[in-house]
Amino acid sequence: MKILILGDIYGKDGKDAVASYLPYMKDSLKPDIVIANGENVSRGGKSLTKSDYDYLSAAGVNYFTMGNHTFKNKDIYTYIDKVNNMVRPANIKNETAGKGSLIFNYKGKKILLMNILGTVFMNMSLRNPFNEIEKILQENEGKYDLAILDLHAEATSEKIVLANAFSEKIGIIFGTHTHIQTADERILNGTTAYITDVGMCGVFNSAIGADFQAVEDKLSGKDTNKKFIEAKGPVRINAVLVTLYDNTLKPLKIERIVFNN
Repeated sequence: MKILILGDIYGKDGKDAVASYLPYMKDSLKPDIVIANGENVSRGGKSLTKSDYDYLSAAGVNYFTMGNHTFKNKDIYTYIDKVNNMVRPANIKNETAGKGSLIFNYKGKKILLMNILGTVFMNMSLRNPFNEIEKILQENEGKYDLAILDLHAEATSEKIVLANAFSEKIGIIFGTHTHIQTADERILNGTTAYITDVGMCGVFNSAIGADFQAVEDKLSGKDTNKKFIEAKGPVRINAVLVTLYDNTLKPLKIERIVFNN
């Protein structure tokens, strides 16, 4: 089995590039399942509107994970509880819309997909990620053949520590959020396909998808209320392809994928 995982899709140019390239990627890489992080798709890199969800679903994304910007656009409340292929961070306190995990079937195999936010440098009210992951695994014990976790976190150290802690229980752990693809893909402890960050699908020459000048104005104090705007220019698609043994679903290899337009 092959699973293609796309890094955070950022803005209009990112989603259009995914829609253009994904058919080619599916034809050449032959993935069975496509998962994408969709929390930065819509309106300046915030959330995922229903129209953008439909657009990317039609392009070939099978399942969506989200992140800290999940609920920044209220449109998501109109459909998040009606779809069965999206997970949002399970450890957001006081949020009941959407699901933090789900189980789907593929060719007789049951796959548990989870989404968790890290707590380091994340200015949100969150439950402990270690406890939340353990809770999800215990609640679904015996119900799945493979567990997959999108670990949406800022600090690389937090990601690898969490991944190591759950390496014998989760078959694929991929990091998102920083938008920079890391070069540390591996089979962690011989049991878990892991990468600290998958990267981004968006304008490459940018501040992780946003226009440089807008971010500079905010960071330098020139205009602390400046709103980020989407950058323009050539797009890079970052992804990973995870290959698993068909019978056991143990990871065989994880490969970084990069496409430039």
